Amino acid sequence: MGRLKKMTLRSKINALVTLNVLFVLILVISAMFYIIVDKQFRETGEKALGVAKTVAGLPQSVEAFEQTDPSLTFQPISIQIQKNFGADALVVSNMDLIRYSHPNPENIGKRMVGDDNEAVLNGKTSITQAKGTLGYSVRGKAPIFDGNHKQIGVVSAVFLVDNVWSQLFILLKKVVGIAAAALLFGLLGAYLLSGHIKKQIFNMEPHEIAFVTQEQAAILDAICEGIIAVNKEGKIVTCNREAKKMLGMEDMELIGKRISEVVPMTRLPEVLDNGISQKDQPTIIGNTLAVANRVPVTLSGRVVGAVSTFRDKMQLDQIDDHLAGIGRYADTLRSQRHEFMNKLHLISGLIKISEYDKAKAIIQQINEEYQEAVEFYLACIRDPAIVGILIGKTHRAGELGIQLHVSSDSYIPENCPYREIVLTILGNTIENAFEAFQMSAVKKDSPTVTVFLKEEDDDLLIYVKDNGPGIDPAVKESLFNDGITTKGEGHGFGLAYVSRLIYKNEGFITCESSPDGTMIRVSLPIRRNL
Repeated sequence: MGRLKKMTLRSKINALVTLNVLFVLILVISAMFYIIVDKQFRETGEKALGVAKTVAGLPQSVEAFEQTDPSLTFQPISIQIQKNFGADALVVSNMDLIRYSHPNPENIGKRMVGDDNEAVLNGKTSITQAKGTLGYSVRGKAPIFDGNHKQIGVVSAVFLVDNVWSQLFILLKKVVGIAAAALLFGLLGAYLLSGHIKKQIFNMEPHEIAFVTQEQAAILDAICEGIIAVNKEGKIVTCNREAKKMLGMEDMELIGKRISEVVPMTRLPEVLDNGISQKDQPTIIGNTLAVANRVPVTLSGRVVGAVSTFRDKMQLDQIDDHLAGIGRYADTLRSQRHEFMNKLHLISGLIKISEYDKAKAIIQQINEEYQEAVEFYLACIRDPAIVGILIGKTHRAGELGIQLHVSSDSYIPENCPYREIVLTILGNTIENAFEAFQMSAVKKDSPTVTVFLKEEDDDLLIYVKDNGPGIDPAVKESLFNDGITTKGEGHGFGLAYVSRLIYKNEGFITCESSPDGTMIRVSLPIRRNL
């Protein structure tokens, strides 16, 4: 203990920085290698699935099953695709898992090895890891369907795990070498840094050191993406590049300006006043819908500043876009299943009581409704993404006892301009209409939401109308402002974000509301010369 007390400040700084660098390097290398391994295996699995889907989607694959010996077609195709994509094996089999192709011709005609074929035999794609004739491997499996969408075979693309690990270990050696060099530079930096601090430390008072240390610790603890820190007077003392980018002020110097001048709707002054943190709060920063965290910086029990960190919510949503799409698809299937199960129960009941004519009439009516919907979307709403959200909302409306009607005068081409904005508008406005019906104390006899979409001259028009209770007069005039809602804390940003997207693209949005209903009108200019 006596020796530790006699250590000079420079020695302590050298030891601390060295240990920190070493510890951080260990953590970074461990985390990096874990991420790289996970990413490599996921990418290998996705690559294997992509190869399997490619083969399964070839017209020759379907035609080969009509031949006496499909292996004569599949074996050369598989060998060529296997070489092109770097796969270790590409195996095609029938529904009995009898191989029609394999890197080792002697295995053609034998049964596929592995217990990972349940999903693909049920018509689903899968990514698995299992042991086969070539060893333990990552496998992407895809079903083959004929022209009648009947499954007739299976494709399995194989990447050996040993080969994947060989590539990873080569990369690990390089990372360790770079880390060793970084450690040496860290030691040199620690030596130079400690000498510099030793010379400069007497120019700063202890309470100033404590303030800077606590402030920087709070900032580091709260780092997400965009960072803005203010002092007690509400003036900006720290603002990183990502924050400027989200604010649209990349070329401006913000240090020293009041936060209220830079972000008019900011709630950082509240944190300065009451010292209470605000976690995961939705907010609009510039033209970006973000999720913000706001924490106070305290010194000796006093609030001396505040830090706000925020990240782009849309970027987070895009990370999970594929899963979200699957979720929407699953919701649609669930709604369809629920609806058709009710109809099947009705038909089953009529058959049991020998009401065959009524059962036949209901079946014919269901078929006519389905054909009418398909013909309508094929003729009028040709963009598959918009069709998807309308179908999903239609089934959700059915579950809620609401009629969702798409005007027969609507027309959207196959590639809708402003597709993402249109999807956002429809999602927000239709869902708002549903919630208005649910929250209303006065129940309508026939709650209806009507949607109209059309390209007209050089404008894209979107109308969403309902016969609900209308919008509360207290929020009607400021409906498109941030945080204006009757739903409670954490809401009121959907329409505000939609309106900003529309105005950013030189369009306009209006709202007409009365006790008999509400109509949202949107117009976006179509720049046909671009």
